[in-house]
Amino acid sequence: MREGLLSVTSVFFPFAFLVATCSSSADVNENNPRKIEQIYLIHATHTDIGFTDHPTICRDQQVRYLDIAVDAALATTQRLPAERFYWTAEGTLAVNDWWQQASPKRRKDLLAVIETGQLEITALAMNQQATLNATEWHKMTHWIPEDLWKAAAPEVAMQVDVTGLPRAGAIALLDRGVENLWMASNSHLCREPFARHRAFWWKMPDGRRLFVHIGPQYANGFDWFHEDGWRRGPVPEVAATEFRPPRPGETYPADEASVRRAHRRVVDRLMAIEAGGYDCPLLLLEDTNRWRMDNDPPQPCLADFVATWNRLKLEPELVFTTAGPAIEELKKHIGDRIPEVSGEWTEWWVNGIMSGPREVAASRLAKRKAVAAASKVWGPIDEGTGKTLDTIYRNLCLFDEHTWGSADSLGKPDAIATHGQYNEKARTAYQALAMSKVLLARRARTAIYEREEGFYVANPTDVPYAGWCEIWASSLRGDIKSLLEPESGREIPFFFETGYAQFRAPSDPSQITRENESRTCADNMERVLVRFWIDNLPPQTIRRFLPSSKSFSPDKSKTTSQAQVKTDEYGWPTSAIWPGMKRSLFSEAPGNFFALKMQGLSPRWKSTGMIHVKGNEAKKIRQLEVFKRIEAEPEGKADLTITAKSTVYQQYLKHPSCKWLVRELEIFHHRPRATLTLRFKRISDERPEILCAATTLPEDQLPLASNGSVPFTPYTDQIPNTCQDYFSIDGWLCYRSDDGTRLWTTRDAPLVSFGRFHTYEGIRDCPKRPGRVISTLFDNTWVTNFVADQHGVLEYRFDMIWSPKKWNANESDALTASLTLEPPVVINVQDRENPIFLKRLHKP
Repeated sequence: MREGLLSVTSVFFPFAFLVATCSSSADVNENNPRKIEQIYLIHATHTDIGFTDHPTICRDQQVRYLDIAVDAALATTQRLPAERFYWTAEGTLAVNDWWQQASPKRRKDLLAVIETGQLEITALAMNQQATLNATEWHKMTHWIPEDLWKAAAPEVAMQVDVTGLPRAGAIALLDRGVENLWMASNSHLCREPFARHRAFWWKMPDGRRLFVHIGPQYANGFDWFHEDGWRRGPVPEVAATEFRPPRPGETYPADEASVRRAHRRVVDRLMAIEAGGYDCPLLLLEDTNRWRMDNDPPQPCLADFVATWNRLKLEPELVFTTAGPAIEELKKHIGDRIPEVSGEWTEWWVNGIMSGPREVAASRLAKRKAVAAASKVWGPIDEGTGKTLDTIYRNLCLFDEHTWGSADSLGKPDAIATHGQYNEKARTAYQALAMSKVLLARRARTAIYEREEGFYVANPTDVPYAGWCEIWASSLRGDIKSLLEPESGREIPFFFETGYAQFRAPSDPSQITRENESRTCADNMERVLVRFWIDNLPPQTIRRFLPSSKSFSPDKSKTTSQAQVKTDEYGWPTSAIWPGMKRSLFSEAPGNFFALKMQGLSPRWKSTGMIHVKGNEAKKIRQLEVFKRIEAEPEGKADLTITAKSTVYQQYLKHPSCKWLVRELEIFHHRPRATLTLRFKRISDERPEILCAATTLPEDQLPLASNGSVPFTPYTDQIPNTCQDYFSIDGWLCYRSDDGTRLWTTRDAPLVSFGRFHTYEGIRDCPKRPGRVISTLFDNTWVTNFVADQHGVLEYRFDMIWSPKKWNANESDALTASLTLEPPVVINVQDRENPIFLKRLHKP
């Protein structure tokens, strides 16, 4: 083990890779071995919003399942507690859907079975990918009405199927008073921090701790009691009437002979787990139904099965209960002798999100716009704004939910059901983006329209803004060629540029770019766009400018770049250094594009066990068998454009995965900053592939990153056995060294690797070149759950900036917000707005 790789409290370090809830079998007294005396059985539905059915149907089914659970619990309330029906609601999404449409009497029924302890509501809304921001995590723990939360008093959160949880989620739980986490990850393509049926204390940066139980896979409890899995054939839709849920007696039969057979099977499994050293007197099992396993209804017959088991006085005792009491009882037995670990719980499955990079980009822009809309620069958040933000963040949470595809997404990628499922998934991102854009516009108009005439530029971020503003030239009503700042007298010239002209046919080929394949509307029309440069706009500020007809000749002294740029033989930059810097902002050529294309027959299946291949040489051979690396090559020399504030390099590349591929690098003249844009049209291919872009910074130290606004350092600040092949980040990497800070930001693609791309390697060591950042642009190599094939035009933007200061996480986050969000521009004319419009149209 490499020193420093794991953050495990030293007093517990000897137990870090032992079973966390047990001692060595050598420590067990052979004459009086400790036995498992009780099995706690927790019954729940695993919620996959779209895996078995269209997401709308999944949510409707979950509401119906809660009705069944409430009815089954009410029907057994008069029994002895040990013979009642118990149900655990895995998440609050379904509970809230149910609550919003339930009658007052029905709500009382739910509260009644919560009061008896037969129904438990857990704390998180749904099972998540590791891509939520801090506001989303807050929303995840505030999904249901506060009165219902207080009545339910959740004790535990469940994350099922997913293979990690950002510390931001754990902190949100602790902030809400929830101190227990039940993790039941899927073993496909992942490693668990510790073995299943184990527990540990997860220590947060502020010293608080979360008790974490690593449970079996969510349907594993069924296998302890049955020899046959019961589920047949495919994963049927609810609408497939030839399939049905198991009926009483088909699973968990409650007659004596069947229960005794189940007991013998359980005893055999208990002997195996005890032989492995498990010495806790209780064992926790979770079970779901076996119609499909995912999105399946409760089984009321379980109560009768458990009652028969205990009437026969079979050992161990079977305790039918909910997750919270089981966790609390487990904690009493092992809480003082399990490991304590700290660090980020990085997720193995997060790579699948880049199967839908277009929607990921939309969701990330929606998050930025929502933050800007909530800015105090517009004034307090009123009721309308609050309601809209609530809807936006609920949509974003649903987009970041872990289900990205149906059971047939890869096997039948063009089926109507497959497209229907992802259409609804994608809607949550696009709707959040549309609503956040309009909300920001309404907040800006409401704040500005009653002010005097002028061009208003707002900075809704927490650091000064310096950069371009861009508006449509058609928004200028009159002969306006520049802006004047009234207070300082500073004049700001306009720069008219070519662009897309809606509903305007090209008059000659020069008005069509190479990327305009439809050739219907001109996209290189003169004087379509206006750009102007805003310098040092203070944070949380709205600044007024006056329109002017004065034009300016370019000031050559200001268009001369201070950056010393070196290029390769094709004219593409390989380094850039500004006064005051000792080293280049970047090294090598930014935006090197490559693909890792799968080979052979049905190659997705070959990747499933790759992280478990032992030995570096064996793993390397396996990698070469499955993946072929293909680099992009320059088509020719890079084109050069000098603007008033920057120099732009543009170069087309050749790659077999792209119909066309272009990269642009804007190097700013008077500030150590460069913006890289990659744009390409991906060609659909039957062979799955991973598309990547590499940018190298001259750093040999690991960067600081963050997830959900909680900072961490990859590799050194992680829970053991969590994913180190790739990382989901908020959007920035902060490299701090002796000569200052280099910040790398990504607007559209949150998944990064270091050194080189690690294709299902399951690496355990820090790469040799941590300054080489690999951004995943596209990845459809998963076997299921994700999108099979997204093609067409995709675009990504990255920023690099240097400062002699040593930035911390908060400063990096604030600067990233400023770099990735252009200031809203509101043009206010002299004529006053009719107050009807302000009240009825623009007010949020």
